[in-house]
Amino acid sequence: MKHTVLTRLLVAGLAIAAAVVTPATAHAETPSNDDFGSPATVGALPFRATQDIADATAASDDPTSCYSQIRRSVWYSYTAPANGLVRALPSGSGSGARPFVAVYTGDRGALTQVPGACAQYNNGPSATFPVTAGQTYHIMLFQDYYGVPGPVTLDLAAVSPSPNDDFAAATPATVPGTYSGDLTRASAEPGEAMPSCNPGADHSVWFRYTPDRTRSISVEARSRWSPSVTVYRGATRDTLSEVDCVAAGGGNKRPVFTAAAGQQYWIRIADDAEGASWYDMRLTTAPALTPNAYLQPGTPSVFDDVSFSPYAGDSLGRPLVSGELRFGDGASVTLTGNTPVTHRYAADGDYRMEITATTDDGRTGTGVQTVHVETHDVALTGLSLPATARAGQTKPVKVSVVNTRYDEKVVVSFRRKTESGYYQDIGTLTQWVAKGSRVEFPFAYTYTAADAAAGQAEFEVFATIDGRYDGDSHAVDNRLTAVTTVSPASGVKAS
Repeated sequence: MKHTVLTRLLVAGLAIAAAVVTPATAHAETPSNDDFGSPATVGALPFRATQDIADATAASDDPTSCYSQIRRSVWYSYTAPANGLVRALPSGSGSGARPFVAVYTGDRGALTQVPGACAQYNNGPSATFPVTAGQTYHIMLFQDYYGVPGPVTLDLAAVSPSPNDDFAAATPATVPGTYSGDLTRASAEPGEAMPSCNPGADHSVWFRYTPDRTRSISVEARSRWSPSVTVYRGATRDTLSEVDCVAAGGGNKRPVFTAAAGQQYWIRIADDAEGASWYDMRLTTAPALTPNAYLQPGTPSVFDDVSFSPYAGDSLGRPLVSGELRFGDGASVTLTGNTPVTHRYAADGDYRMEITATTDDGRTGTGVQTVHVETHDVALTGLSLPATARAGQTKPVKVSVVNTRYDEKVVVSFRRKTESGYYQDIGTLTQWVAKGSRVEFPFAYTYTAADAAAGQAEFEVFATIDGRYDGDSHAVDNRLTAVTTVSPASGVKAS
């Protein structure tokens, strides 16, 4: 918000040496270049201006394309004598004092920010921008509401383009190799190949690589936002064909390609004007695949349709595009991606599952995993209780459990269905049931007047295997129900 200013210091013919702008008064006076209409003129580069902007104001029409909250601003005007690149570096005298800078062209009320010419919290400490001979650039040095008032400095300097800015000047690369540079000093040359995944990334630098042997190569590039990386194959710029492409902001995804011995490859690192920044690039041999598959359930039984979710096992995150999964029992299936496949094993045992996977960059690997199939299954084969009874009578109930697989500790619960429809526990018994045996679980029940009033008592028995978190492998035969017709006690008439 612009505050009321009672007095402006008007200085005519302000001479700005290529070194320093010195404020006429340390404090209490609005800077002479406080307003867009009275900028300090920048002469030859390099240029440095240091001034106290504690009493600078923000005009209501100060542009906010670079940053929305402007508390104080001062302006500079620079007319480029030739085409080139200029770097604007703002600095402050202490912690929190660093100002921001933005560069514009046009007239007051219709200013256009130069693409990428914004240096603030999120955009880095400096702004590098291209200039055209004869064009005037309006440079706003400003602070937000958190900036500490005090002396601030603006440095302007001409900078040279990146040495590998053009295709013909591509930097020779080796594997392994680490390289760094500044995309703000890069541009797109006429006719330059643009990446299919990120055609707007026009601040580019180039590397060339000729492998001495065939191998898979990984390209890792990092910057403030992660730049676009494109790999091409071809002898000249006019014969390039795209091999792989990862758009800017791709995060951990990296281009990976199979480099054939003697073939020429070109690597383009790029970003748009807003994302361009310092970058680091590393070329390494791509890691081997360790294919595998997630199983569900983890320990299946012969009753399970096991779901196998295959994956390439690539630390670079490239997807599986083809392969084969061999289940270990003689069956196999062709893979065309990461889509899960199902398989049922016919018998318990340990099976050697093998998976061969190929990623979209051509790498292939084989993984091995043991699938342990184990089936735990007991069955209720009988529920013996009287067909009829009278209230007050206690009758025996027998439950038969058969086990054909492993020695198990079996828990059988005996329950009665209540008037509300829920089952109420009457008793629970636990016994060992050896493999290949049948065991009786004895219970007893005393029929009640409520049973007689209802005319019947409905019962349920339910068997579980003790100590197994995943339960019985085939629980469909673990529940039985039966009904006893119940009449009133002897000598009691039915109501």
